[in-house]
Amino acid sequence: MKYLTFLTVLLAFGGCTYSFRGASLPPGVHTVAVQTFDDRSGFGDPSLRTNLTNLLTQKLVTDNTYQVTNMSTADAAVIGVINSVSTQPAAVSGNESVGKWRITINVSVKFQNLKTQKVIWTKDFSDWGEYDPSGGPSNRDIGLNQAEDKITDDVLLALVTNW
Repeated sequence: MKYLTFLTVLLAFGGCTYSFRGASLPPGVHTVAVQTFDDRSGFGDPSLRTNLTNLLTQKLVTDNTYQVTNMSTADAAVIGVINSVSTQPAAVSGNESVGKWRITINVSVKFQNLKTQKVIWTKDFSDWGEYDPSGGPSNRDIGLNQAEDKITDDVLLALVTNW
């Protein structure tokens, strides 16, 4: 009877496997540095590159998957380029005036192992925010901040899941 019970348990659980392989971090990468984003967009907002850099750094610190450090001591680096920032109408009212604008940021990010000098991955990200133009330039900043928040979430997810 013991053998039958053992065989039943073995057969029931023998074929079940579970793996976290898709979410594994790159081997040997425990510390990361975020290089200041390069702005090639021509958008004209000098704070955009530092806002993206600081926001991503803050999210990495909060996430705590990697220890954030400087370039000279890091195992890997996040190197980002802002390729474009564009605005387009998101909602047009009956009198053909724009009621909402959508602002979209496009960035390229390279995640590079600094010890081996090998690129772990390179990916393009794009995300957007919306704003009401009737509030002036401060409302545009609200939309821009939404886009920055979303795009740094996307980059963080790519860094910690390694999909």
